[in-house]
Amino acid sequence: MHQFDASDPDVSFVECAVCEKIITGGKWFARIKHGDWMVALCCPLCTETFEANPHGYVRRIETLAFMRSRSEGRTDLPLNEP
Repeated sequence: MHQFDASDPDVSFVECAVCEKIITGGKWFARIKHGDWMVALCCPLCTETFEANPHGYVRRIETLAFMRSRSEGRTDLPLNEP
C-alpha cells in the first residue's frame, strides 16, 4: 500500500513522491507542500525532478489515493479534474 502523505512528521514511513523509495524515521531530504499534499522527497535529484513537474507527481498520488478509497468502499474522495 502506498503512503505518500508526509504531513505528519512522526509518520512511521512515507514514500518518495518521485522514485517511491520508502523513507523511514523522518529521514527525508525535503518535504514540499503542493496544493493539499505534503510530499516527502528522498534526495536532491528527486527534489529537482519534482520541482520541474510537480503536477504530474501530485496527480499520480491523487489517483492512487482515489483508487485506494474506492477499493475501501469510500466515495468521499472525488478525483479532481486537471
